[in-house]
Amino acid sequence: MLERMREGSQGIVAKSILVVIILSFALAGVSGYLGSTSENAAVTVNGEAISQQSVDQAYQNERANLQQQYGEQFDLIASNPNFAQQVRAQATQTLITERLIAQAVENMGLRVSDDQVKEAIRAMPEFQVDGKFNNDVYLSLLRNNNLSPAQFSENFKRDLVRIQLLQSLVGSEFILPFEVEQADQLQGQKRVARILNIKSSKFNSEQPATEDELKAFYNDNSQLFQEPEKVSVNYILLDSTALSADVKISDEDIQHYYELHESDYQRVERRKVAHIFIQGDSAKAKAKAEAILAEVNEGADFAKLAKTKSDDAYSAKNNGELDWFERGVMDPSFDESAFALTKDAPISGVVQSEFGYHIIKLLDVQESTIQPLSEVKSQVAETLQQEKVRDVYDELYQRLSEVAFESPDNLEEASAEVGLEIQKTDLFSAENVPSELNNNAVLSKVFDHNFRQDGLNSEIIELSDSQAVVVRVNDYKAAATKPLADVSEQISLQLKEQKAANAAKEFVDSLMAKLAAGESVSSELAAKKISFDSPLTFTRYTRDHDSQIVQRLFELAKPAENKVTRDYVVTAQGDFAVIELTKVIELDASKADKETTAQLATMLERSSSEATYQALVTLLLSNAEITYPNAG
Repeated sequence: MLERMREGSQGIVAKSILVVIILSFALAGVSGYLGSTSENAAVTVNGEAISQQSVDQAYQNERANLQQQYGEQFDLIASNPNFAQQVRAQATQTLITERLIAQAVENMGLRVSDDQVKEAIRAMPEFQVDGKFNNDVYLSLLRNNNLSPAQFSENFKRDLVRIQLLQSLVGSEFILPFEVEQADQLQGQKRVARILNIKSSKFNSEQPATEDELKAFYNDNSQLFQEPEKVSVNYILLDSTALSADVKISDEDIQHYYELHESDYQRVERRKVAHIFIQGDSAKAKAKAEAILAEVNEGADFAKLAKTKSDDAYSAKNNGELDWFERGVMDPSFDESAFALTKDAPISGVVQSEFGYHIIKLLDVQESTIQPLSEVKSQVAETLQQEKVRDVYDELYQRLSEVAFESPDNLEEASAEVGLEIQKTDLFSAENVPSELNNNAVLSKVFDHNFRQDGLNSEIIELSDSQAVVVRVNDYKAAATKPLADVSEQISLQLKEQKAANAAKEFVDSLMAKLAAGESVSSELAAKKISFDSPLTFTRYTRDHDSQIVQRLFELAKPAENKVTRDYVVTAQGDFAVIELTKVIELDASKADKETTAQLATMLERSSSEATYQALVTLLLSNAEITYPNAG
């Protein structure tokens, strides 16, 4: 099995997964990978701490993903009072699962070599320029995320080892033909049913929650009402955009720069040609092209031949003429021949390209020239302005870095040195970061326990190629449980919904009991002004009905003749639905589609792999010791 894992880690699929995992590590929050102490732990997994900063960052990432996924609907979803709690719980669970997988890999003794790690890093497109690994890009990305190459490489190695485990699970699954056939039958099956929808809101009580109920719920669920840790910071922001207004350039500066960089404003040689094109690479196509060339050499009109005999219909309408082009634009053989033509010898021989055969005629030449300053003055001015701003930025960057380090217990000296004001924030959490500081390297620094305790300036942190910042913590507020008074309204709403749901369930249970006994429920339904829908025919993947209803409907046993199979579900909206299955319509096997069957086989393999992975996670969770130090 270990050998299979080692082989799997070399495959294309493994490398693809690796890119996803490592890129998320490199660009979307690295604090969880760097370890933490139990002093600032949000949760411990088998004695290993996951920091509060990691949970906060994971929450931010998950929230951002949901915002991107749901777009304009996100604000409505986020307005639910339970939204933040649910997203934070999911983010925490994801971190726990990742930590358990990492521990399992460690316990199994899986390893990868340093050469494998180097090769994988060099192959990542995020670190490449023009298809080749670029060390400057690599170091810049790491620096922007407050990482050293050694830290990144070590954590990269851990993730690569984890890929071995995951790939072994994914790569070992297979599906038998009869399983695919059976699944195909089930996928194509249709079911006829009646649905009774019961909204919990019909059971709302006007009686408000009592003080005792509020307190009991608060005490039993205090982990739901955690106020995240917060910091306020002072900082100096260096922004090249803000420097532009202070950088002035004169006409003399522009003239001098132009003279030094004339070669940058050279207009390269361009050519205009016409061609006659014969498509294909057969001997017949070549012979046809040679025959046309013979006509041209005997004095035939090139334009007329292009109109009547060229296979390039677009250029043929224009006597075979093509647009102006520079070297390197056309097919290499076409390009070479076109630029070898002269006014004295304007007709080429038969030229073969990857498309077919060409006869090329030179029509005009624009020689290589230096563009006059009058034509490129605005371009020169913009380039010079950018360079001067960059020079000022680099100088201020160096001075800010040095003074902030030499006088680490205040920002005033650095501010005076570089002429930038000290900016201040109110208290903020990792969930609500000021936009100019919303950077992983900044957050991992200001929410770091040791950094706060030291009370010193940070090193200069690059936010982008044109922005950098030095920060120091001004104030800190530890994570704590919100007072009951602040959340009583939220709890009251939750209790109201909970009571309504309980009452609705009691009503549904009574209906189910009567229906099972063959008794009428007409009076109960009339009292609530609800009724069963008319019989509907469902397909397994219909989107016209609640997903929970459809899922449960296709799980019910096939009813006997003139009988129904009945059950109820809680819908995605938290309401209830009673389902009466009356008929199952089987798929005609003769109408099975081969392409659909092949897609189904692939889907089943993926589903089986996912089930295996989830089984591993369940096993690890059941054997894990997980504690929440700050809960209570």
